[in-house]
This record gives sequence, structure tokens and C-alpha cells, in this order.
Amino acid sequence: MISNIKIIKNKAMISNIKIIKNNENLIRKLLILILFIFLVISCQSINPKYKWYLPEEVISKVDQLQPGDVLILSKEPTIRSMWGHSAVLNEEKKIVEFPSYSAGYSESPIYSWSKLKRKIAIFRLKNIDDEFKSALFKEINKTVTKPYGLTFDKNFDKRLYCSQFIYLIFKNAGKQVGRNVDLDSDGGGWVMPFDIMESPLLENIVLE
Repeated sequence: MISNIKIIKNKAMISNIKIIKNNENLIRKLLILILFIFLVISCQSINPKYKWYLPEEVISKVDQLQPGDVLILSKEPTIRSMWGHSAVLNEEKKIVEFPSYSAGYSESPIYSWSKLKRKIAIFRLKNIDDEFKSALFKEINKTVTKPYGLTFDKNFDKRLYCSQFIYLIFKNAGKQVGRNVDLDSDGGGWVMPFDIMESPLLENIVLE
């Protein structure tokens, strides 16, 4: 009798373990499916209402760029690039960005993007002047030692990701000169490169 009870218990336990494993596999498959769908939806590479350029076009016309210009990279169907990317030009027209955990703050000449297989859209703050640019460059310099990191609070500045960096330096520069510069077009808790691109405070630059 006791032996039969043990057998029944063991069978029930094995059955429960199989159910749990099956559920885990199902959940895993669902998460992968959701991620794939989200990836496809998010990765519409460019917004056609803006002017996009190949890297070599931007590099060849660098004289038309200005310090303080914001560069937005097109999206790609990879985890790292599915959101696009954003960077800013400093006073020397070098690219300043927070590209990855391994890099953190990064400053490089614009020709360093020559081998990119993505398109670039250029944006400029409307009515930008020397006073604002001076404040902006000061804000950029304050981020040199900060690490890269993701956060769901765009105003948290102990670590930065690419578009949050852009959002904060423009916002803080605006405070210095008495101007409200909020580049997050949708006002969410975090800010993505294409959110900045959609800001009505920016104009899309067309190179001649």
C-alpha cells in the first residue's frame, strides 16, 4: 500500500516537473516571438520624411556641418542597432557619443564613420546661437568621465546612453541660457534617437 502511494507520488511529481518544463519552454518561445515582432516593428530603418545621407556624403560635405549638430543613424535589425543611434558634434566638429558599455564617452573625427553601413540624418536646433553653443559644449565636457548605461529615467545622469546624453546636454544647456530645450518628442520616461529626431525644436539639415 505504502509502496503504491510512493509510486503515485513519484509519478505525480514527474508529471508536475514535465508541466513546469513545458511551461518554461512555452514562455521562452513566446518571449522570443514577442522580441522578434517588436524588432521587426521597431526596425523600420529610416523615416522617409527626413533627408538621409550615406556616410561618405556627410564626410565629403563636412564644411556644411556646424558644431552642435545632432547626427541620427538609421536603425538596423539587430539588438544593438534596433533603436538607431544619436551623436553630437562638438566645437571641433568631432563626433561625441555614448556608443556602448565598452566605450562610454567617445570622441572621434567624423571620418571615423566612413565604413558605417547605415544612413545619417542631420539635425540642428532652431535659432541656435553662440551663447547656446558655449553652454552646450560645457555640458558635453561634464560627461567625459561618465559611463555608459541604460536607464528608464531619462533625467538620471550617473550613467548615459546615446540619446539620453543628447537629451540631457541640450536640456541643461537650455537652462543655462534661460531656454526650455526638451528634445524628447513623446515625453516618455526614456528617450530614443528617433524621439529626438521628431522634436519640433530641431530642423532637418539638407546638404547641398
